[in-house]
Amino acid sequence: MAEETGKKWEHTKRAWDEVGERFTDVGRKVGEQYRKLGDEAPPMTAAERRKVDEAVQGVVNQLDRTFTSIGNAMRDAESRESLNRAVRSFGDALAATFSGVSSEIRAKLGGKSPDEKG
Repeated sequence: MAEETGKKWEHTKRAWDEVGERFTDVGRKVGEQYRKLGDEAPPMTAAERRKVDEAVQGVVNQLDRTFTSIGNAMRDAESRESLNRAVRSFGDALAATFSGVSSEIRAKLGGKSPDEKG
């Protein structure tokens, strides 16, 4: 059981690593487009360029912190268990919602619910 859980979390970690890689790729492409537009845009003063560069760097830093935090949480046993409970709760809520919707649809269409016999 522990081995199976470990494999699931390794899969989850790889999935989040891929998310991070994809956002890094997007960031790189946005940076390339930003530089191209910079070449075409009206000239900025050094102070304006510095402000824009600082803003872009701030966004990059926040994204890095976000994905680093997610990665760290995925390696922490307590965080994984908390996530596991949250995912189970989410699944239970979805199951209850769809069960209720299914019952309402059957009632409106005159069908019987699976709980009814005969």
